[in-house]
Amino acid sequence: MKLRNIFLSGLSVLALASCSDYLDVDAPSKNEFDYVYSDRSEIERALKGVYAAMLSNNTYGANFLVSFQLNSDVDFGTSTTPYSTSSNFKRFDCDPDGSQLLSAWTAQYSGIERANILVDQIPQSPLFDDREDGEALHQMLGEAKVLRAIFYHDLIWMFGDVPFSLEPTYNMDTNIYPMTDRTEILQALIDDLKGVADDLAFAADNGGVERVGKEMAWAMIARLALTAGGYSLRPDGNTYGKMERPDNYKEFYATAMEYAGKVIESGTHTLSKPYYQVFVDECNFIVTNNDDPIFEIPFGSESSGRIGYLHGPRCQDVDGVTVHKFGKTNSAATLSSLYRFMFEEGDARRDYVNQLFYYNTTGAATLNTGRSTYNGKWSKLWNKSGMGTESSEQTGINYPLMRYADVLLMFAEAVNEVENGLSGAHGAAAQEAYKEVRRRAFPNNPEKVTDLTGSKEDILKAILDERKFEFAGENMRWRDLVRNNLYNQQVFYSFWRHYQRGMGDDDENTEAVSMYDFGTPDRWNSNLLPETMYILSNVANEGVGSYTEAQFPNSELNVVKILNPYKRIPSNDPLVTANPTFRAANDSPLYWFDDNAGYPRSEILYSYYGYIHYSEEENIIVINNNGVYQMAPQPSAAPTPESLPVLRYILPIPRTVIARSYGAYQNQYGYR
Repeated sequence: MKLRNIFLSGLSVLALASCSDYLDVDAPSKNEFDYVYSDRSEIERALKGVYAAMLSNNTYGANFLVSFQLNSDVDFGTSTTPYSTSSNFKRFDCDPDGSQLLSAWTAQYSGIERANILVDQIPQSPLFDDREDGEALHQMLGEAKVLRAIFYHDLIWMFGDVPFSLEPTYNMDTNIYPMTDRTEILQALIDDLKGVADDLAFAADNGGVERVGKEMAWAMIARLALTAGGYSLRPDGNTYGKMERPDNYKEFYATAMEYAGKVIESGTHTLSKPYYQVFVDECNFIVTNNDDPIFEIPFGSESSGRIGYLHGPRCQDVDGVTVHKFGKTNSAATLSSLYRFMFEEGDARRDYVNQLFYYNTTGAATLNTGRSTYNGKWSKLWNKSGMGTESSEQTGINYPLMRYADVLLMFAEAVNEVENGLSGAHGAAAQEAYKEVRRRAFPNNPEKVTDLTGSKEDILKAILDERKFEFAGENMRWRDLVRNNLYNQQVFYSFWRHYQRGMGDDDENTEAVSMYDFGTPDRWNSNLLPETMYILSNVANEGVGSYTEAQFPNSELNVVKILNPYKRIPSNDPLVTANPTFRAANDSPLYWFDDNAGYPRSEILYSYYGYIHYSEEENIIVINNNGVYQMAPQPSAAPTPESLPVLRYILPIPRTVIARSYGAYQNQYGYR
């Protein structure tokens, strides 16, 4: 059958080759429908084709974790150019010709078409009402609907209102899906999943978390509902848009509360493993069905997915070969180097996630002197047996698209919104959900696991802060901020947070940033940052458990030991003089000033370029107000989200798609 949809024209079906048992199949679309849907095993193969659509490096396999993971105070990819580009999505700088846009768009709609075909054909199968096969077909129908909702949900986050249909293209009168309001799409998906979720089997009873189970369907309803009820950038004439949420937003939050609550009440998942172990297990291809992961995208071992290649300390190679057994990594999914200073002391996530050194071509451990930090959540280095000296991009490490920690915090956020705080009927349950995440984060500091207190706004901030430290690198932080109309303000302060470190000013702007981050004026300009980093490069790893020994889980490679990764220690401090083997780093991620230029380094000035940056011509900091750059306010003015210009995080529809729509689609938000 030839697909008539413009999003799929010219594309072959994605290859389904995989080392995963569940995805080791041929492309099911090669078979005729009357054959495929009269045989249960063939229907199973067709479902695997929907799962396989998630394996594309244009989306979940790579680009959703790098190119389309937008810069914030957590996830942060540096940029050094003061010139506009067509595809620097992370810094809000692109146009409809931007590379990767069309590839991501097409990959998602390919998955949607596969799901639509399956959803249309399964009820027509002669096996659908069969006593023996019918239950399995109902399960597969529900799985396809959940996967379809995932594809649409991420399209909405990227593009806003998008073309929408729950019918396969062969059932349509036109080859162009109608452009549909995002709230209407989300409501339709929620209703669709409500009709199948309760009838699905739990993951543990249906092959595990590499397949969609009942709890994933419930959790996805909660995620869709929070997205629908939250703020988003809406078209507003020829402007960059306006931040709005629907009038009935509390109804969506109530849905999120109900379905996140169903997952919690089911008791099928816990947070019993240490935080780091969840991700180390994934790097070692260990699947656990009753802990944090609720649904993992099942990448094939060494055949799909770049999880772990994009993460962890960088490993350099020579002619495609490394001197150690772990292979090359490019570690492009980076974090702000200031992120680690925002954690509370005792937080077990801090030293595992933030990795400050890399391995050069000789295999020597070397301090990372870039202005960003490696995200150690996943890493090929965590694989105990190693992936081989010649291994490179495709790792096969699973990606947890939904985690129980997310469900717990979604529940707390929804209760806080619906009940105007946590003193209502579900307040105690929300407190417990929040504390369950905190207990795992602070295993040695039970005094930090306390109830949320204060106003509704105070509670929301605490929940969002917990999400900030929990989900680094999982494409969530910018979405959490958008949903609560905080993204433009956070990007504004994130720029200034870096800029003030470069200027070294202990002034009212430093105090204002500190107030915004910590609620006190003296954190950033007191003993929070080291003045100089004292290090030992390429020394033996002595174990697991402290920052300087964070080479999880193996000790085969040396590490960089850092005497003072967090606190300011002057050169005459006894801690330094008593450790003569430690040397001062000639350069470090904390050295922000460019001596040659006479102002902070370019990575600071231009990494949020499309919204706020330094203008060399005018020697001022400018902010983008509907396409016109004007002098930015200073943090001391305490700008609010409402007083700052909107941040255009919405991406343009690819120009090729617009051309093929014959005028049905057009870009808004000021894109040309």
